[in-house]
Amino acid sequence: MNCTAEEGRWWWQSLSARFWHPDFWLPLGLSWDDLRSTEDFQYPEFSDVLVYPIALSAVYIFLRAFILEPIFIVPLAQVVGIKQRQPPPENKTLEEVFRRFRMSPSKDVLEATSSSLNMSQRQVERWLRRRYASFRLSKYDKFMDCAYDLVCHSCFCLYGISIMKIKPWLWNITLCWANYPHHNIDNDIWWYYMLCLAYYWSTTFMHLPRPGRKLNDTVPMVLHHLFTILLMMFSWTCNFVRVGSLVLVVHECADIPLLAAKMCKHAGVESGTDILFLVFLALWVLTRCIIYPFWIMHSAFFEATTYMFMPSAYIFLGLLTGLLALNLLWTGLILGIIYRKVRAGRLEDLRSSGEEYSDVEIEMRNGKKIH
Repeated sequence: MNCTAEEGRWWWQSLSARFWHPDFWLPLGLSWDDLRSTEDFQYPEFSDVLVYPIALSAVYIFLRAFILEPIFIVPLAQVVGIKQRQPPPENKTLEEVFRRFRMSPSKDVLEATSSSLNMSQRQVERWLRRRYASFRLSKYDKFMDCAYDLVCHSCFCLYGISIMKIKPWLWNITLCWANYPHHNIDNDIWWYYMLCLAYYWSTTFMHLPRPGRKLNDTVPMVLHHLFTILLMMFSWTCNFVRVGSLVLVVHECADIPLLAAKMCKHAGVESGTDILFLVFLALWVLTRCIIYPFWIMHSAFFEATTYMFMPSAYIFLGLLTGLLALNLLWTGLILGIIYRKVRAGRLEDLRSSGEEYSDVEIEMRNGKKIH
């Protein structure tokens, strides 16, 4: 047993040494001992991005469930006329029918169920439709999500701008690479990273247990969050925090009018939706299609390589390229929305294909006729 434990420790230490080999992570000639924090100079600690964001994500979930939603968001939804969908009365027999057949039981099952419950077939069908509707995300659920995200992104954007306007690398981007990796981590930057990472972890956790959301809605969003987490953790580990902070600020701006536009759409305020969408479109093109590729990525590809050549730097460049690919993917979706708006004269729900249907629409989609 002792030999097995000692062998396990040896294998773990060997794998850890190989994974954290300085030739991969650091510029030539440096070791991890050269990047030890002191009282006057703080380097990023990998343990920080493993521990603090996960812990803070629980705080985000608590704040949303017990403060933001009940005190602010739910009253706002009531003011704009968005009501929470009520599920049908509990019925174990009908619940079993719904579990097996959803809204399409056979005629024999429908007759047997209505007879055993002393209900008309029409009442059984209506219960199944309401149960199906309660299983899907409603307009109310989407409004809750957008409002929570809007609060978070607005806070991140304001905080990011307030701390970045005094950072010298905002005005001279070559300072993101000069004297690398000896870049001090200021307290405000430390909190900026931890708070943003905690948000992405919290939204990932909250999206996973949502059975009513379509798979083609959930998977891209979760993958987007996980990719953002990976990019932030990698930039923190390699102390690419300066350029990472620029990427965060640039990508926060456009989300605010986007989320506000979606809230207006759910509330039925079409004029507000169109105006906010135009603001979002202008910010999106400026930040993600111009500033990010032609300022940040240009510096990363053509200026950073004069300061560092280690493999981790090229992986980081690959991650930045992956983020650009995601931006182009979302841009394609936006252009599709604009095309549909021109044809239909209305704005679809951006980056979400989930819809809310009435009882009539549900029956029509299932080939039934309303009498």
